[in-house]
Amino acid sequence: MSADEYVIEIEGLLNKVGGTVLHKDLDFRMRREEVVSLVGGSGSGKTQLLRVILGLKRPAAGRVRVFGVSWDDPNPKKVRDARRRMGMLFQNGALYSALSVFDNIAFPLRERGGLDEDEIRAIVHAKLAQVELEPRHGALLPANLSGGMVKRVSLARALALSPELLILDEPTAGLDPDRSERFVHLIKRLRREQRFAVLMVTHDLDTLHELTDRVAVLAEQHIIAFDTLAAVRELDHRFVRSFFGGDRGKRALQDA
Repeated sequence: MSADEYVIEIEGLLNKVGGTVLHKDLDFRMRREEVVSLVGGSGSGKTQLLRVILGLKRPAAGRVRVFGVSWDDPNPKKVRDARRRMGMLFQNGALYSALSVFDNIAFPLRERGGLDEDEIRAIVHAKLAQVELEPRHGALLPANLSGGMVKRVSLARALALSPELLILDEPTAGLDPDRSERFVHLIKRLRREQRFAVLMVTHDLDTLHELTDRVAVLAEQHIIAFDTLAAVRELDHRFVRSFFGGDRGKRALQDA
């Protein structure tokens, strides 16, 4: 497979926080248009790995490329263009509390520049519609939103620049089962329509089963397995047995 068929390429990553080594000799390649779930135990550094992929943290060693571009590339335009091809949905939504729903979604559009306010308004309303919200919701402040609406608004903001790669950090955390299921179905529908790739950190087996093409298991400071759910489930490893064990894990495997 040629390099241009990957959205993310990581080779020989060494990642530290302070003097603590989180990741060592970590390799990871993600193809275009696939959904990959990243799972790992507490303290395995899942969020820190996302920060490296997003270019928010510089690794101690190794190579990280997104859309074929290294965050260390001396060409700032190449780096900026690569960043704009990604969207990020943070676990808690990370909406700006002082901004309305409309202005939260409009923020990346205004930051990019090149659009007048009429064009921005049209895009924001289109994104609201995509996540099954109405223009009137644009006037609300984040404090007035339910947990499910926070997720939808955050998703609309992540999709504002029509990204080719969407990164989700625990997308259904804090949602009850019904809202979680509706949100997963929303992601599935949007993927069918827009064909973006998804990298998702999740501990929710139902979400993982519904969305995932491949599972990457982060343990012992590197990716110990990267395969289909059914194949990963067969790995004889303590974390895998714990994570996929029990009734929910068995159901996910049976339904896969």
